[in-house]
Amino acid sequence: MEKKDSCGIFKAYTVIFLFSLYPLLCQGSWMWLGVTSAGVPEKMTCSNIPLTSKQKDICKRKPYLLASIRDGARLGIAECQTQFKHERWNCSTRRDRSVFGYERSSGTKETAFIYAVMAAGLVHAVTRSCSAGNMTECSCDASLQAGGSSSAGWHWGGCSDDIQFGTWFSRRFIDSGVWNISAKGADALVSMNQHNNEAGRQVRGRGAMFADGTLRGGDGTGLCRCSFMKAVMTQIIFKSP
Repeated sequence: MEKKDSCGIFKAYTVIFLFSLYPLLCQGSWMWLGVTSAGVPEKMTCSNIPLTSKQKDICKRKPYLLASIRDGARLGIAECQTQFKHERWNCSTRRDRSVFGYERSSGTKETAFIYAVMAAGLVHAVTRSCSAGNMTECSCDASLQAGGSSSAGWHWGGCSDDIQFGTWFSRRFIDSGVWNISAKGADALVSMNQHNNEAGRQVRGRGAMFADGTLRGGDGTGLCRCSFMKAVMTQIIFKSP
């Protein structure tokens, strides 16, 4: 009798836990932009995209950043799928708002990598847009011009990526969504997601590169030429199995 009661209690707690995760799976996510068909985001208004209320406000004030947000989401997803293509979980995506399904809210190592790589992808996309002159608020970083080595006979005369605006925008845009989680008992998950977002941004800022080389540092400092995967896995946090 006691065994049956304990099983019933366990099942009840399991159901309650799953319902507590429901808001996490159904809430709007900017990551959805990475799985939409080409041209779809451009045809939608900020109000119709599954973003949090704060993200929608940012989108309405800076609609020209929507293309970079979409590109960042696609870049992050592509890197995730490249890194896990030979694993049991291969970073598969869905076209609904959860994008990654249960893995986006499970608090596992996979969840941690998702948040880190998506944050890094957004930093990269916005930074490149700045360097390309697509935005008035930022441009490329000219601080290294005339730098270099006289003995080697070269000087840096180009215009490197200005990572600061991309990092700032990634924090403002993504983190406003991370904290907009209403499920009870989600505080620990929110904190982990917040930490892993920042881990992705910091690793990107040190010049770590994605598998295809698209996150190669452009500042000429050589601070980091390691892979993003290798660098970020030492920084992220997640629940023990």
